Amino acid sequence: MSFLLPGSLSAAAAAGLGEACVAGAGFHDRTPGPTVVSIADGVLTLSRDEDESGYLIVPWPVAPFGSLAIISSTLRERAEPYRLLVELARGKVNQVRTQAAEWHDIGLHTTPEFDRGVVEVGRQFGRALLAPTPEESDSLSTHVLEHAHSLADRLTRDYTRQMLATREKAEGRLDTRLAARHLCAPQRAAAAEYGRAFNAAAVGLRWRDIEAAEAQYDWTETDSAIASAQAMGLPVTLGPVIDLAPGMMPPWAAGWAADLPTLAACMCDFLETALNRYKGDVRRWVVCAGFNQGEGLGLSDDDRLRLAYRLFEAAAQVDSGLELVLSVAQPWGEYRAGGAQTISPLAFPDDLLRAGVRLSGVELEIRPGVRPRGGQPRDLLDTARLLDVFGMLGLPLEVVLSAPACEGTDRRAADQHQTAWASTVPTPEGQAEWGASFAALSLCWPQVRSVTWDHWIDAEPHLVPHGGLLDATGRPRPLLARLRALRNAHLAPEV
Repeated sequence: MSFLLPGSLSAAAAAGLGEACVAGAGFHDRTPGPTVVSIADGVLTLSRDEDESGYLIVPWPVAPFGSLAIISSTLRERAEPYRLLVELARGKVNQVRTQAAEWHDIGLHTTPEFDRGVVEVGRQFGRALLAPTPEESDSLSTHVLEHAHSLADRLTRDYTRQMLATREKAEGRLDTRLAARHLCAPQRAAAAEYGRAFNAAAVGLRWRDIEAAEAQYDWTETDSAIASAQAMGLPVTLGPVIDLAPGMMPPWAAGWAADLPTLAACMCDFLETALNRYKGDVRRWVVCAGFNQGEGLGLSDDDRLRLAYRLFEAAAQVDSGLELVLSVAQPWGEYRAGGAQTISPLAFPDDLLRAGVRLSGVELEIRPGVRPRGGQPRDLLDTARLLDVFGMLGLPLEVVLSAPACEGTDRRAADQHQTAWASTVPTPEGQAEWGASFAALSLCWPQVRSVTWDHWIDAEPHLVPHGGLLDATGRPRPLLARLRALRNAHLAPEV
């Protein structure tokens, strides 16, 4: 499958071409398959083992949203190259029209301005498709792409607002949990800020720090964090207990990577120790994270699936009444494009369920602009579709959000080997707008039972560079006030 590139490429557009991939048309979750990318003589060529129709997925700059992963409509394999910008525009226009129709059927009211915009963008696409020259076609397609994304943004925000109003009319204030993950108890003024912004606590665990030497535990920070949450009357979620991100496991345990039975025994021992210590105080646990995507330790897909199975079985044996959650990294499945990993983000929890594991929920990590744990940035409409797809599992969903607020080295994130990348420079204001918008969308979704910002403060070890609601000095970033406003407007209990 090949695509004619525009005559002149911006640096942002050129930077994303290497991450282009193709998702098979037969997969509802649209996760990419192994794709080899080559660029020569103004043509982007994507090679796969399968000779079947599929969706092109490519990061592309869209004003004013920055670079976003854009999905084409279904394309068949053919010798003649497609025109890239035409197909990206076609895909987004089709998505907006289809989703608007589906939401209209369940009662969404759109404005006359939006309805006129959908008609007009269709006409604009027709002109782009029939343009007499490639240059004119690309220019018109760029305008269509920007217009379609603006319509998608407006549509999703209208859906979010109306769904929140509908649910509150039927249910009253929502009982969805809103939290920020932290390792230590928030101190003094920060604790008061936390209590005003959130109605739940999410306490993280770092196995590396708690059991730095085998069988020698230091639970001091976790004890204080749980005690602080209890003092504020907040329900607690604990975990992830085992995280495969680099730097999260103690070196002595990581050394057993080549011996899967021993590694599993070490992980289960730590999990069981934590469960037995806190099960009386904490009933909801994120058992493991990054197992669907993690390339650490040299484990195969089947190894990681078996490890996850062992961990959930061990947890259920400690207390069958606990709520046990699986965290899914890169839920759009970008990691599959490289070919080394084959289990999709949707298939991983589904495989565990089919094997008899009792999951009480699935946590989706949405971390745009961070590598290697995070994925390509997506817009609100793509995220709404993601929530819909994972809803097919029939389980409650939990959403974890994080995004950087600035550039520069973050030494507290360095241990996890995560780096920030984006087509636009991250800012506190940009973090606030993104975080508030995606949190509101998650809160409105009936199957979402918790929304967590990861993490609370940059002074603690964390995955996303400069992603805290408080910077390393403890100064609040603008997103904290936006989340507090969401809590006060929609969630129980009132403050």
